[in-house]
Amino acid sequence: MVLRALLAIVLTVLFLVGRWNLQRLAVNPDAVAFDLIVERSVATVLIEPRLWLVIAGVLLLVLMEMGASGDARAHSGRLEARTSVRIFFVFSFYLVATITWSPSDNPFPAVVDICLMLVTVLVVERAARYEKFVEAFWLWLELLLIAIGAFALFTQLFPAPATSADLPGRLSILGGGPNILGRFLGMLCLLMVAQSLRHGGGLRWSVAWRIVAAAVALILLLQTGSRGAFTGLLVGLLALLVVRRMNVRLIGIGAIVILSLDYLFKVIPNADMIEFIDERWLVTTLEEGYLSARDVLFSEAYRLWLERPVFGGGLDSFDYYTFGLDRYPHNLVMQMAQEGGIVAALLLLAWIVHVILNSWHGRNHYTEIGLSMTALIFGCALFSGDFYDSRLMFIFGVLTISSADIGASRQILSLMEDEDRGLGLIGMTPSGPAADER
Repeated sequence: MVLRALLAIVLTVLFLVGRWNLQRLAVNPDAVAFDLIVERSVATVLIEPRLWLVIAGVLLLVLMEMGASGDARAHSGRLEARTSVRIFFVFSFYLVATITWSPSDNPFPAVVDICLMLVTVLVVERAARYEKFVEAFWLWLELLLIAIGAFALFTQLFPAPATSADLPGRLSILGGGPNILGRFLGMLCLLMVAQSLRHGGGLRWSVAWRIVAAAVALILLLQTGSRGAFTGLLVGLLALLVVRRMNVRLIGIGAIVILSLDYLFKVIPNADMIEFIDERWLVTTLEEGYLSARDVLFSEAYRLWLERPVFGGGLDSFDYYTFGLDRYPHNLVMQMAQEGGIVAALLLLAWIVHVILNSWHGRNHYTEIGLSMTALIFGCALFSGDFYDSRLMFIFGVLTISSADIGASRQILSLMEDEDRGLGLIGMTPSGPAADER
């Protein structure tokens, strides 16, 4: 039980930490006394917490497997979940293989990203065979997202004396980008809405505070100015609406969130924040149509894909072919098409279709959350970030499929226990005349 909780904590922190490293805290890797044999790129990777978190996750999984009892293995892994991992393995292996024709001078960081994602997916699929891990994972993810939201709210209410000149007005924390923070806030908003649906009818306290938290997360998301995160949130809410079969209560909670949002806007005396949201969303985006050059990046990626349609230009090659325009096109589908051609795009499509089809049957609360979260990250990945930034989509997808049989496994175990009791295998066997009559 303790190992499952620790593994859930390690994985949730790993998912949220991203590429954040000690340099964000003004730690210079050049000042670290690494041995001269170690390359500087390797030294940079070593100061990233994600590497050590992956290693810790693998060790905890090994310990959990060694100490698992027969009862803990009652919820065995689904064949569909293992199939999704196999598809992702082929997908990852092909992307790594494209470095053979990539013009990039240093594809090492991109290879590290893919390898870390693959190991993490394997760990999640194996750990998700234990029901208690799935429950602990969503619990700790909720707690960490709430902590991030609380820290962002504190930063907004009590700003530092000096702010970044590069991104004026856009909310960010701990040296991270506003787009990444926007994703986390979108996840928090969606998770609060989904968790509020788990409780019964009536406006209970457990539902009320989650609705308020969702409204606050939405306000903070708008303050980040991340249009990709906002789009992803809309996609996630739409997916949740579909898997809940157009649940009327979900529509009502959405209306309450919007009304709470309007009320909070009126009571918050931060005119600068309201002015920024108005400028960023209404003027710049809707009136002027400013898209942060996303349309240009999309056009360039499409042009490069047409030049090498089958196998693509190779891993981490977008920056080379566009003469330094950007490192990636900020669109997951076009990045895969440009780097891996139609082969990579079809593998990505196959994985997405496999997740949707196999998580639809046997739906429960965890599959509904997982599928909507997967949709949210996919929506974000169409507007911002690269392949590693979309890692949560693959993690949530595998976790969703693995969770599809949780309710069914509990019912099967209950039926087996009832049957065993009827056979006299569990509990006390009948005695006396009744036993003699048998």
